[in-house]
Amino acid sequence: MKNIVKRYIKITVFIVSLLIIINSIFIKQWTNTMERKDPQRIRQLIDGINIDKKFCTVSNKSKQYINENDQWMMVLSKDGSLVYSYKLPKKLKKNYELGELIDYSKWYIEDYPIEMMNVPGGLVVLGNAPHSIWKVNLSIEMKDMRMMLVRLVFFNILITVVLSYLMSLLFMKELNTVVSGILDVSQEEETRLEEKGYLKDIKIAINKVSQRLNDQKRIIKETNAMKEEWLAGVTHDIRTPLSVIVGKSEELQNIENDNEKKQMLETIKNQSFKITFLVNDLNLINKLDSHQFILTPQPLDLCKLIRECIADVMNIYASNKYDFVFDQNTKHGKIYIEGDAHLLKRAFHNILINSIVHNEQGCCISIKVKEELDDVIITFSDNGVGMSEEKIKSINNGKQNINEVHGWGSVVVKRIIGLHSGTTEFRNNNGMEVNMTLPKKLG
Repeated sequence: MKNIVKRYIKITVFIVSLLIIINSIFIKQWTNTMERKDPQRIRQLIDGINIDKKFCTVSNKSKQYINENDQWMMVLSKDGSLVYSYKLPKKLKKNYELGELIDYSKWYIEDYPIEMMNVPGGLVVLGNAPHSIWKVNLSIEMKDMRMMLVRLVFFNILITVVLSYLMSLLFMKELNTVVSGILDVSQEEETRLEEKGYLKDIKIAINKVSQRLNDQKRIIKETNAMKEEWLAGVTHDIRTPLSVIVGKSEELQNIENDNEKKQMLETIKNQSFKITFLVNDLNLINKLDSHQFILTPQPLDLCKLIRECIADVMNIYASNKYDFVFDQNTKHGKIYIEGDAHLLKRAFHNILINSIVHNEQGCCISIKVKEELDDVIITFSDNGVGMSEEKIKSINNGKQNINEVHGWGSVVVKRIIGLHSGTTEFRNNNGMEVNMTLPKKLG
């Protein structure tokens, strides 16, 4: 900031100094050329006036000079009496004392600016119209004075505007460079500005911020790569023993006759399925966060897709403790949406399985599909235990704790539906209720 202030002070001093120099040159040139009278013609005027005692003759050239300059003239003898006049204003006296002539010699007679010249035998007085000449030490015609002031103001304004414009161009060039650097930093792009010019301090600061952000991006990228590699390895290692546990549990159920032991094996199998879904959710979230998952949208029969999800869950949890009710409210029998079948089935699976694993005593699970003008509303509900209003609020705000109940499942559901330009809302309604909105495929 100090550099900017210093630059502006230097620019201001430069502009003021330049204006002073230009004004001085202008006034000097003007004063050198402002003399109204041509010395040669004045000499012809004087030579054309002859005074012989109390008689005076004036040549036509002298009269022409007076006419051309809009002046008047009177010729006085050495004693101050009038011997000749030409265009003399009526209000002026015809005779003057020596003291009066001395007083008038440099200034005015009455309101008339005058010039006095000695000629053989007397004195010639050339007068001008009132207010036509401003006499101080110089004789300047008012029209010339006004023109000079107009020109002086015009040139000062012109020079100031031109210099300000040129300086603003330089400043805007610097400013555009800084703005471009800020935009690059805001978009997390690497930038390196040349650290010189009016805004040097700002450029240095931008370069430091850019370098810091790049270092952080590099660290985050390396950390995420390590996390993704670790998660991929862990999820892969967990799936294998879980598959063995599920398979052996089913084999033991088939050969075991004791109902209590069968129930225990059923619990082991269900908990293994729960762990499997949690691991799969964790792996899917990791892929979605790292943009490894490529969305492959296609036209889908929504009701058919939901029926397939219900069948899959019933096959996994083959228990008479859970009832499924599917209500399809459509105008044309089928509702088509545009989406990724794998991801949407995963979201529907998660909601259905959440209702099962969190209601081990059993419940009725209802799925309703309602068709509207541009959207489809899907409502999943159960008559189970539900969850607290605090957890509902945190899930809907996207701040749910993944260690809590419904943690991973709700994260995956919201992410998937969001990828399909839809919305998801969780709430309690005599149990758990999830409302989804997805856009219909039109045409």
